[in-house]
Amino acid sequence: MENPGIRRRPVQKRSIDRVERILDACAHLLDEVGLDALTTVDVARRAGVPSGTIYQFFDGKPGMLRELALRNLDLLLVRLRHRVAEEGPLTWPRAAELVLAVTVEMRRTVPGYTVVDFADTRPGGQTFLPPGETREGGDVLAERLYHFALDEAGLPPLPDPYHVMRLAIQATAAALHLAFATSPDGDPVMIEQGRTLLRAYFAAVSSPVSSAG
Repeated sequence: MENPGIRRRPVQKRSIDRVERILDACAHLLDEVGLDALTTVDVARRAGVPSGTIYQFFDGKPGMLRELALRNLDLLLVRLRHRVAEEGPLTWPRAAELVLAVTVEMRRTVPGYTVVDFADTRPGGQTFLPPGETREGGDVLAERLYHFALDEAGLPPLPDPYHVMRLAIQATAAALHLAFATSPDGDPVMIEQGRTLLRAYFAAVSSPVSSAG
């Protein structure tokens, strides 16, 4: 899928390394100054590149945030692969628990992740990921998580999968927003409430009775 935030996809190692430095600088500055105060000038200074270099590769600040969100999504899937490989046969409720656990771990340890996971969770905030391709209105996160569940985790198809996935993603975002609003490590009680919610929801939508209905 094309990423409209990228002006030019680097191919040479030197350029690839430069883009990674820019994204690393962006992530660390997000933790330090927040989303609104982030500027391309500060990112360039932290990355050790001329300001114009950012615009060679990105469509300004929105392009950097979009590429950072896509990098975070790739990292999420890499970590999920490791967790799934350790698990054995999965159910949808257990898979939802794993996604939540890995996301919480990334929010605690990955620079910039708490500020930019996949969307600006403030009222009226925009998504940082490009739109999806599904007619039902699915987005990239819903699509990639669902295909990962089917193709790599071996889970059975869900009825109306993109509505289910999108609602689960929004519910998870809401629970984690509340959990991390008061603590950099996340309120464990609120995280557990989110786990309970997700487990119950996926138990209901993946049950044979639900599928038959």
